[in-house]
Amino acid sequence: MVVNETQSFRGSIIMFGMIMLEIPTLVLLIVLWQKGKLGEDGLPAVLFVGAIIVVTFLFLMSIKLELRMDDKSISFRNPPLKNKWQKIPFNEIDSIQVKKMDGLLEYGGIGVRYSRSVKAYIFFSDHVVEVKLPKKKLVFSTRKHHEIKEMVAVWNENGFVNEN
Repeated sequence: MVVNETQSFRGSIIMFGMIMLEIPTLVLLIVLWQKGKLGEDGLPAVLFVGAIIVVTFLFLMSIKLELRMDDKSISFRNPPLKNKWQKIPFNEIDSIQVKKMDGLLEYGGIGVRYSRSVKAYIFFSDHVVEVKLPKKKLVFSTRKHHEIKEMVAVWNENGFVNEN
């Protein structure tokens, strides 16, 4: 059994919110430039702000979490921030749980959150997978909680990890 999941910000409220904030800003700058209120160097300023807006939007559109669980390990990557797959064999996992929890409030918002002992990859979903390792805890938001619970049950039957 293999569980594959991909989550991103595409189509989320964040992308619509960005558009609703960035378009008026760009329109305001264009109007000020056309009215001559930005001085002689108004066009480079408008182009610079427009480029920053486009790059920021494309960067947020490209952020995603890819999670893969199989009978031997958990693998994940978070492009474009972490492009290489990080693989965690089940013998390195102390415990794993799937919880119905709002990761937004518990871990401080959406996106990638780092602290001393916790790395949280939070997107919009109602369930999280907590993987406890000897020195740290990894948290992944998930929409496929039923499949992940089945995988954890298989791992527990074979004595690979503990479910707390």
